[in-house]
Amino acid sequence: MAGRSILYLGDSEFAAGFCNKLEAYACCGELTRQNDLSIPDLGSTDIDLVMFEPPAKADNPGFSLASFVRTMSNCPLIAVTRRDTEHRGIAAVRAGAQGYICIDEAGHIEIEATIDHAIQRHRLLARLSETDSTVLSILKSINDGAIVVDRHGHVLDINPAARSILGLAPRQSVGDRWARHFCNVTADGKGTIEHDDLPLVKACRGQKFSNQVAAYLVPDQGDVVLSINGQGLYDANRNLVGGVITFRDITDSVRRTVELEKRAQYDDLTQLPNRRLFTEQLQKAMGRSQRNDRSLAVLFIDLDRFKSINDTLGHDVGDELLRLVAGRLKKNLRIGDFSGRWGGDEFVACLEDFGENANAAAAAQKLVLVLSDRYDVKDSEVYATPSIGIAIYPGAGETAERLIKAADLAMYQAKHRGGGRFQYYSSSLNTKLEQREELEVGLRHALVRNEFVLHYQPRIDVSSGRLIGLEALLRWQHPRFGLLPPARFLPILESSGLIHSAGEWIINTACRQLASWQQRFELPDLSIAINLSQQQLKQGRLIQTVSDAIKDNALDPGCIELEIGDGEIVRQRSAELETLHGLRKLGIRLALDHFGTRDVSFSSLDTGVIDSFVLDQSLIQDVEVNGSHQRIVRAAIAMARGLDIEVAAEGVETIPQLEFLRSCNCDLAQGFLISRPMQASKVTRILRSEIAGTRLLSRGSGQEL
Repeated sequence: MAGRSILYLGDSEFAAGFCNKLEAYACCGELTRQNDLSIPDLGSTDIDLVMFEPPAKADNPGFSLASFVRTMSNCPLIAVTRRDTEHRGIAAVRAGAQGYICIDEAGHIEIEATIDHAIQRHRLLARLSETDSTVLSILKSINDGAIVVDRHGHVLDINPAARSILGLAPRQSVGDRWARHFCNVTADGKGTIEHDDLPLVKACRGQKFSNQVAAYLVPDQGDVVLSINGQGLYDANRNLVGGVITFRDITDSVRRTVELEKRAQYDDLTQLPNRRLFTEQLQKAMGRSQRNDRSLAVLFIDLDRFKSINDTLGHDVGDELLRLVAGRLKKNLRIGDFSGRWGGDEFVACLEDFGENANAAAAAQKLVLVLSDRYDVKDSEVYATPSIGIAIYPGAGETAERLIKAADLAMYQAKHRGGGRFQYYSSSLNTKLEQREELEVGLRHALVRNEFVLHYQPRIDVSSGRLIGLEALLRWQHPRFGLLPPARFLPILESSGLIHSAGEWIINTACRQLASWQQRFELPDLSIAINLSQQQLKQGRLIQTVSDAIKDNALDPGCIELEIGDGEIVRQRSAELETLHGLRKLGIRLALDHFGTRDVSFSSLDTGVIDSFVLDQSLIQDVEVNGSHQRIVRAAIAMARGLDIEVAAEGVETIPQLEFLRSCNCDLAQGFLISRPMQASKVTRILRSEIAGTRLLSRGSGQEL
């Protein structure tokens, strides 16, 4: 710093000592003293800086600080005070002085920095005034914060809005250190900004930028997130003299954005990463595993019999159980491992760098034990065992999606073995996985390519043997695998959402075929049974689809029977139940399928919704010798009589089974004894005979026609 020509105004008791000290500093080339505050004539002198002692109003009643500063505006001003009069220095800065020095506290370094800052600030503001006289007033009046720096990065001015946003006192001074660290933290607060990218650094270098987002730590308040714009400042000759940044507080907006992003990435119920985020995390983990040549395992976890917990104890208990499961899952994973909720009662976890496969098995077994322990939920003791599938990278799959599918397939194997255990994915399951993927892709084109077909299984009146109706059963004529039963592809239809379009096709095709048979053979009472999934009941279009099919084909609604397999939905106040009531208003019949299984029981009948039920084939297959099944069938039929509900039995394969059903006054029967499911053309042959039912029974073998 070159020596400055300084004029000192004042005669306080400390003036002589301070001036002597000042003359010894390198920043002071020449010092001139004046004992009073009368306005000096600066026109004939070369003064770089004026220092003055602001008096108290009582000491100099005729003195106006604002007037003095305004009159001396052609020269940078610094007020000089002691500690007990520091407030006068602050008042001087407020009036427009470039700074103040408290001689009791300031050392030579601070004094020299204050002098240099004052001179630089005055020069820059003078240059700005030369180019645009409104710049300063605009910066002071705008609601956005503004900071002016010289070309060396020294802060020269901060407008009131900036001081408010940054939590600075009205005239609080900021040093070079503050400027170097201003907004040096990333918006998320997790990293620092490189020096060359600091807003004030870029501005003083003449760089123009907009919407740079960074965080500023406000004392006693926390991080404030700022959106910052900046550019260089130039004099009339286009010389770079400094820079300016403007900024606004976007903390609330960022927090809202973060919250929305969190909702998009995390499950609301469990606060675990959702399917999308877990997949992204897994992809990164697989990259680390490949680079480091370390092992990685994916665990796919499904709770056994969770549906029965929901149905018996209520969805509130079910939701709380899922939250507790999520908590145990997170608590029992190692640091560095991570988990997520895949959907419903399905969870996933990733184990990184676990060493030998036996360690992954040990981790899975630990989770089996931990997750199987008792849960205390809303005054209830709840138990839920997990089925866990394990897939090892890269052997089980080289993409995140394939690895998860492999673990999912292994989980189903564990569940098939009884649940409450884990199962490794192995190469023997690879064919099943590939077939599942091929089926999933093929299903998206099956309707367009007319690959779906309906087969029909006759249903007879037990007492007379007469054919009175048929059940429509979906089949898929796959181009490579041949004719597939619904068990092979129905779960995929439901999980992919394609069940709705497929269901509409089934309803329309079955109703159109029934109308054709009724008209051709003059069988107005011939009925058709169509199976519905629970997902179809959730779709708003179902009622309209059925209504249109009845009208388009001029059918009696009573000839249409829709079968549902979940008895719980008829006992709950739900959207599905509302749909069932809407269907009954159309005049169609509703049947409860698979009656006698654990999920479909007597409690589902006394609801006023069900017109008939179908005894599950598990009850019929040995009913001629199984006393327990005989008692269940007799009780079910007796109850149905009291409720005016019709009873059908499926899976009838022997004469003794049919005779037992006849002795119990069962209404309807179907099964291989009567006929296997057949194509529509073969049903047509049967319907040509007036004694179709007798002829079906007379075959005995149950072979297709």
